[in-house]
Amino acid sequence: MFTFDVATATSLIGFLSILIACAFRGLHDRALATSPGGQWALSAFTGGAAALITAYAASLPHFVGTVIDNTLTVVSLAFIHRGTAMLVGARYDDRSYLACVLLALAGFAWFTYGYTSLGSRIGLVSGFRALFYGATLVMLIKRPGLPAGARYLCDILALGAAWSLVRLASVMMSGDHVTNFLEGGTTYAVMFAVSGILHVLVNAFQFRLESEQVRDELAAHAGHLQEKRDMLQAVVADRTSELTRLATTDSLTGVANRRHFLERGRQELERAARYRLPMALLLLDIDHFKQVNDNFGHPAGDRLLQVVAQACQSSARHVDLAGRLGGEEFALLMPETGAIAANLAAERLRRAIAAIAPAQSGVLQPITASFGVATLNPGDTSLDALLARADAALYRAKHGGRNRVEAA
Repeated sequence: MFTFDVATATSLIGFLSILIACAFRGLHDRALATSPGGQWALSAFTGGAAALITAYAASLPHFVGTVIDNTLTVVSLAFIHRGTAMLVGARYDDRSYLACVLLALAGFAWFTYGYTSLGSRIGLVSGFRALFYGATLVMLIKRPGLPAGARYLCDILALGAAWSLVRLASVMMSGDHVTNFLEGGTTYAVMFAVSGILHVLVNAFQFRLESEQVRDELAAHAGHLQEKRDMLQAVVADRTSELTRLATTDSLTGVANRRHFLERGRQELERAARYRLPMALLLLDIDHFKQVNDNFGHPAGDRLLQVVAQACQSSARHVDLAGRLGGEEFALLMPETGAIAANLAAERLRRAIAAIAPAQSGVLQPITASFGVATLNPGDTSLDALLARADAALYRAKHGGRNRVEAA
């Protein structure tokens, strides 16, 4: 004949509850008293302690094995309700919990020493289970938007409340006079074990719910960090772009500065030599620029430099690079451009500068520029040679009457 070893089953329930309590505690480091998971950890721990006391009641003082264990079960139920109230943001009163615990303590003591009745103790703890399970279930149902784990917890709470009411009714209608449920046979043992297992399941699904809450918090935190990271990357990209612009651009005219122009020119020369492509370099110098500064002031000279730079950029293709080499001297780097095309481009730019109106330049005298054009020779190994030929052509243009284009 099968005999259910209720002491062993109760021990397992107790150990499982304490393991769940440890899992709750390890889930996060928030204080036990201020978080739902902390309250549920205390519930699992006190419920597990109550089950272990019940399992080893024969070797413990009678008061501990009959009054303390049942009172701890009620304490565990109170922590279940309190933690859920924290989760859903419902109001709770610690005085009510304390009143329930004191009432339970007095009731279990009375049914142990005053009117000794195991059935009454079972009925009392079953009533508290039904009360707390039901109240917790109502709180969860009234709060929409909880994680999916709340639905499973509601199912277990409803089952636990229903089972507790069934157990309460069975005790009230039973005529058995058993003083120790461990000796009450298989019926008592199975009913107790089912109640304990349901309590463990409540704690387990609360652990799942708490895990989902922590997961959602971590996901939200990760999303926030990703947003911060994206913002930081955008700031770094903007600052890098700004620093690059400052390092490569002439601050007055907006075209490439001398350093960037020469660096880009060396790169284009290497590319042209490697693939045997043509390349041209155009130098221009504003005629009589010193007179502009002397007659109209340096602000007018700066304005003229800006207007000429704009003309250079307007005449350049997207692959060309306009730059200011210093003072009133500008340059235009023209990759994949032969001598004829370079001279035509220089002539167009010369005419564009000569057509600048005084209202645009701020200078009440004709504006002209002299040009020197050089193209890459097969023997050129550095940009300096190309610059030297273009500069020599520019010198000839200056001494040949200005406002003209000379080819190297």
